[in-house]
Amino acid sequence: MKPSFEGSLPPLERRSVVRVLREQAEKHPGRPAVAGPGAELGYGALLDEAAALAGRLRARGVRPGDRVLLMLDDHVDAVLAWLGLTCAGAVEVPVNTAFRGEFLDHVVRDSGAVAAIGETHYLDRLAAADGGRLRGDLIEHVPAESGRGRFDLPEGEPVIEDAEPWDIAAVFYTSGTTGPSKGVLVPHAQAYGYASPVYIGAVEPDDTSYVAMPLFHVGGQLWGVYNALIAGARAYIAPRFSASGFWADIARSGSTFAVLTGAMARFLEAQPPSGLERSSGLRKVCLAPVPADVDAFCARFGVSYCAGYGSTEAATPLAAPHGVSGAGGLGWVRPGFEALVVDGHDRPVPDGRIGELVVRPDEPWTMFQGYLGRPDATAEAWRNSYFHTGDAVRRTPDGEFFLVDRIRDSIRRRGENISSLEVESAANTHPRVTEAAAVGVPSEHSEDEVLLLVVPHPEGAPDPAELFRYLADRLPYFAVPRFIAFTAELPRSASNKIMKGPLRAAGVPADGWDAERNGLRATRDGIVRT
Repeated sequence: MKPSFEGSLPPLERRSVVRVLREQAEKHPGRPAVAGPGAELGYGALLDEAAALAGRLRARGVRPGDRVLLMLDDHVDAVLAWLGLTCAGAVEVPVNTAFRGEFLDHVVRDSGAVAAIGETHYLDRLAAADGGRLRGDLIEHVPAESGRGRFDLPEGEPVIEDAEPWDIAAVFYTSGTTGPSKGVLVPHAQAYGYASPVYIGAVEPDDTSYVAMPLFHVGGQLWGVYNALIAGARAYIAPRFSASGFWADIARSGSTFAVLTGAMARFLEAQPPSGLERSSGLRKVCLAPVPADVDAFCARFGVSYCAGYGSTEAATPLAAPHGVSGAGGLGWVRPGFEALVVDGHDRPVPDGRIGELVVRPDEPWTMFQGYLGRPDATAEAWRNSYFHTGDAVRRTPDGEFFLVDRIRDSIRRRGENISSLEVESAANTHPRVTEAAAVGVPSEHSEDEVLLLVVPHPEGAPDPAELFRYLADRLPYFAVPRFIAFTAELPRSASNKIMKGPLRAAGVPADGWDAERNGLRATRDGIVRT
């Protein structure tokens, strides 16, 4: 049943982070805005502290339009750093805290950032990145065991730089599929449209949004926090997602709404039944995409669900209010967008047929403004007046879209997008690896696991456990391959490119090495034995 999409967005000129902060602080200065373990700020205090931090950033030399990296853990101060940069007129560049090696070098180099704000325990990594380019421009955040930490900045006069809807608010790095990750230029109007709860009724003023997705992700920052700020609600920042502690944390934080990836939902379902499951206070969840067993999920946990399709480039062109979408559903085209399902020549295909999802906005500044420094990649993505998402979908006769697969070679593992090229680049530096190919293979946890196929050096193959440890030192933990297998050669096309389709279809070879079966797992804190 196609939803009616009641409500509307405010005029374009009101869609900026600064205007949202001002309006909520004027209307509800004492209402709780953001909270976390041992910390909470009301809307008035949040605006005041953001303005004060903006002044201190100005005193440090940060100017309007400057790009500044954020490599922070998930806490109230991380939200304040984002908002402080915004009030200073600067552009935030959130960095995945697991990045190291070439992953981090690339973001530092490609972003052209003038400074970086990082936790004490990330400063060595940031200082070494890209040959030490930012070594003298690091701003330390000294964390506290509970509550608020502090930023190592000089004093300055509070400042609030008004932002226009077309001003760039952030550069989010999205995983590259055929090359290094690309910086997505996100203007204020796009960020507002991505986050606004108006069309699906996700968060209401009396809600608390439980944010367990990392704040360096567009989903955590915009759909988790900004969604709540636009609604005048409260956002609770969880340090990280824990399936075993989820319900206790929901109850302790007073949360009523949460955004869950497919993997998060699966991990919750795998937990033994708990008395808190239905008494924690959680009433609503956003699931993307809607899992096949959504009815059982909602019945067990006593929640209703909404859904949508969001991407860093396209905002949220598809949405479904609570309880409307079916299993695997992404929703319907929401007001302000057009969407088609097309074939390889950009011709629309009939309903029910699989094709690529392409979208475009009805208003200016409501989708990304290109890839930073990559005009050719921007033009390719926007060909024939539509943005090409790279996702294979089908549409039903009533207009609902369903996700089928990803067209390109990006691997998605537990909510993280992984560039196969960057995994291969790290593997290829091993002295006993001649060539490598990384592909996604089905996981029992939902989404993908990473399989690395290796053509060994003529002098002999590396020990798979040693290669696993080698990669764990050079890759974000989520990109470290779980499976490693050896092969004499990799299939190639007529143009000499590795053909990954056959590799994905074949799956893990019978003689493939499995880290988990060998008692090893790469985690944020390093390799652990299981």
